[in-house]
Amino acid sequence: MGMRNSYGLGAFFLAAIIGLSSCSMPGEAEAPASDEGLADAVFTDFSREEIVKGIVTFTAKAVKAEYFKDQGRLVVYQAVFEDRGEEGGAVEFSGEADTVVWHEDTGDAELSGFVRLYSKAENASFETSSIKYHKATNTVEGEAGDTVIVRVGEELLLRGMGFFADIGKKAFTFRQGAQGVIEVGDSNAGKGVMQ
Repeated sequence: MGMRNSYGLGAFFLAAIIGLSSCSMPGEAEAPASDEGLADAVFTDFSREEIVKGIVTFTAKAVKAEYFKDQGRLVVYQAVFEDRGEEGGAVEFSGEADTVVWHEDTGDAELSGFVRLYSKAENASFETSSIKYHKATNTVEGEAGDTVIVRVGEELLLRGMGFFADIGKKAFTFRQGAQGVIEVGDSNAGKGVMQ
């Protein structure tokens, strides 16, 4: 099922992935949690704020992060972020991921565990267990066989596999099929549901 999306998909995923992957702040060192060797740096219980002209525009928190210099990789655990836009104020985009792996050489990122991204302006959310961002092509895709749930307000609920999004085109599709509910309103007949 292919769908054209005007829900700010580009800013939505970029804010989540770039924001989370840039969370490298000094902290207390401890033994690494991953099985991929010793991290060159370990950060615990940290938070990050981006401040532009005295206004907080972005915040991120994580329980832990490990930096592997030789592999050019940053692994962030239990990450939560809020993007308040250039003007600051209310949260525009938010998200969370159990694990974010960011690759310095490509700018690619993998989000896994429980992953949820939300756009307040569009009242749209994406939930899944695994999603990858490819910087070179500016695309996002779910793992084959992983379900992605898309909610837009109370009018649209889609669940499908083979999720793929082209951020530049602001479009997404489910390559392995999708199903969902679209609730439509009619002033004469009341609300109805189409499946």
